Amino acid sequence: MSRLKCFRSSIMKKIKIIVVLGPTASGKSKVALELAKKFNGFLISADSRQVYREMDIGTNKDPLTEKNGKYFFDGIEEFLVNVVAPDENSTLDDWLGSARKQISEVGQMKLPIIVGGTGLYVSALIDNYDLRGGFDEKLRIKFEKMIEEKGIAAVLEEIKKIDPKIENKIDAKNPRRVARAAEICFATGKPFERMKKEIDSEFEFLQIGVGAPREKLYEKINQRVDRMIESGLIEEVKKLMAGGYSCDLPSMTGIGYWQVCDYLNGKYSLEQAIELIKRDTRRYAKRQMTWFRRDERIHWVKNEEQAEEIALEFLK
Repeated sequence: MSRLKCFRSSIMKKIKIIVVLGPTASGKSKVALELAKKFNGFLISADSRQVYREMDIGTNKDPLTEKNGKYFFDGIEEFLVNVVAPDENSTLDDWLGSARKQISEVGQMKLPIIVGGTGLYVSALIDNYDLRGGFDEKLRIKFEKMIEEKGIAAVLEEIKKIDPKIENKIDAKNPRRVARAAEICFATGKPFERMKKEIDSEFEFLQIGVGAPREKLYEKINQRVDRMIESGLIEEVKKLMAGGYSCDLPSMTGIGYWQVCDYLNGKYSLEQAIELIKRDTRRYAKRQMTWFRRDERIHWVKNEEQAEEIALEFLK
């Protein structure tokens, strides 16, 4: 290494980043907000659904206020929410590039705090995933057409020939993600995975996990779904449909939206739709915890005080 490189490496400090993660309804947003207030931070949402505009209740966005095109949660600026329309594409690649850009631009002045429950997004940032490999437009078109003609299940069966565990790695109900996974598997001939870059990251991370006992978490989920219905989730979906957004869009396959779509289209009663939302949210929370438990670097806490104590030690 040259003297110049040695000198630069000695004076350049990595940007410290706190990640607050956990299953849905665990209370991670409140913990992240308090950390941002205490340590002069800003928030970046790591939620694959909150990027969509006009989809607030079903994605459980923070109560945001808008000012000059920027969004604030109780006075703290939050990024990567309300980025695209419901009929526009939003990929992990898009989120990762935007998150890295915001951290690099603002992270020297304020503490970046990533908050969310989309495990793949968090892992991609922390482990410096390289998303360039496995692109084959012809394959993608082929599998998108197969989904259209034969359904998602047919493409999943094709992927399983290469990766039998694919359903544990992606949102298997999202046609766009299934097509992308098929593209990667058949382009590389290997099981689905995101490759890590063989370079040092310019960031240093602390992961704080916010958990809760399963029964308590499930109770909170059921209560949250009831509040969503009371707050106007049905009306939100009606408005989206009236605005020309089809229930077949990838954005509308999220929990809460497809069940309400089926209710509005007469497939289920309202009571059945609500119970399905609760059931599927509980199952989603279980999958989230399975994902996060793989990472031994996560520091699990029970309250904000514990989170602040760990963060303070990290930031010294």
